[in-house]
Amino acid sequence: MTFSFHPRAEQELDKAVRYYEECCSGLGLEFAEEVYAAIARILPVLSRIRKPGRSCQSTRDVAW
Repeated sequence: MTFSFHPRAEQELDKAVRYYEECCSGLGLEFAEEVYAAIARILPVLSRIRKPGRSCQSTRDVAW
């Protein structure tokens, strides 16, 4: 299963990464890595609980 961010969510994530990077060098990268690690843990669960024909999306892509 793949995912993509909604454009506004992606902008918000980028803004948060820049903010944390300004607070402390390397913190923005660490934050981004944690976000993507959380998504990587969520995706397999979504693929197991989705029931065929019960999804409102036409593909298996997830937009965040």
